[in-house]
Amino acid sequence: MNISRSINNHLKEPDISIDQHTNRCIKALGQSLRSRRAVYLDMRFWIIIRDVVRRGTDSASQIFLELLRKKTNEGLIFCPISESIFVELMKQSDPASRTMTANLMDELSLGITLIPEHMRFATEVTHFFRTSLGQTDLLPLEDLVWCKLSYVFGFLHPSNTPFDESTERAMQKAFFDHMWTIPLTQIIDLLGDTKFPGSYLNDLANELNAGIAAHADELRSFKQAYMAEVRGAVELAGGIAADTISEIAAASGVTLAGPTPEERRRAENNCENLMALVLEKGKAQKQLRTIHILASLHASLRWNKGQKFVGNDIYDFHHATAAIAYCDAFFTEGPLCKMIRQNHLKFGELFNCHVTADIDEAVAWLEAIK
Repeated sequence: MNISRSINNHLKEPDISIDQHTNRCIKALGQSLRSRRAVYLDMRFWIIIRDVVRRGTDSASQIFLELLRKKTNEGLIFCPISESIFVELMKQSDPASRTMTANLMDELSLGITLIPEHMRFATEVTHFFRTSLGQTDLLPLEDLVWCKLSYVFGFLHPSNTPFDESTERAMQKAFFDHMWTIPLTQIIDLLGDTKFPGSYLNDLANELNAGIAAHADELRSFKQAYMAEVRGAVELAGGIAADTISEIAAASGVTLAGPTPEERRRAENNCENLMALVLEKGKAQKQLRTIHILASLHASLRWNKGQKFVGNDIYDFHHATAAIAYCDAFFTEGPLCKMIRQNHLKFGELFNCHVTADIDEAVAWLEAIK
């Protein structure tokens, strides 16, 4: 891309902010994917198809890769990644294997990732409150959660440059357009041997296990465990919800006086209580899907009192949350598949995501896509 030409083009639209430009690109990308089914591969399945390319393997794996390529080229599917997949990719110690895996991700993902989990969380909360307050012109959530691989961890734009505001804004948008096109292989080349933290997950798992053990005697039902997890999750969403309500009021011409700290906290508490209540009543699991899925998985593990967290469970839960919420299929490992399919979670009733750990079943699912 010619950066200078791009800057000049954006200088013609000085009133379009970088956030507006970013949101416009995200929405256009989401709408362009409506005809494709999203197939989420966890790292086990990415390694399976990488090994097919590297040294050949059994016929089922070969057929699986051929189907992924065929259905992608026919415009029927794509295989997005997420920030958790990216971190696991960067933890691969062999540069050649890592590059080979990244090449496959570039090919089958079409250069697309889910926006980071914290952004999906915020998008869902905002969408829920806007819908609840009567806004009817919103795009579906499924159109709002995709971006390009270079922004797998979120958006960062050049700022505090020596240029005037209009020029800086044009530069930000031109930089965004350039990054929007960069493939994953180029990103990992730029990062080189950058180390991504992973050992902290074991420490986090130990902390979670200690907390579970301390409260094990208080646990009487899965629903009780679920609501405890929900209450913890919605504490992160109160501020987002309160800001959304203020934005809706301002857009309607209602000017609200700046709240005192006590009033702000009360508004956030009210929003948190509302979200917890509707989730408890089973009325917003699809709208607040990231909260619901994560809370359900954590509660399921807590309710199975003989099971303990290990570090990889953290990755697994984030993979599952991304896939179940926004993908049509999730190909994963056996224990996680078994957990997701438990009847008390009722994911099958809420989300149309086919989950399997069996490669033959995955092949059959792909073959049925027309």
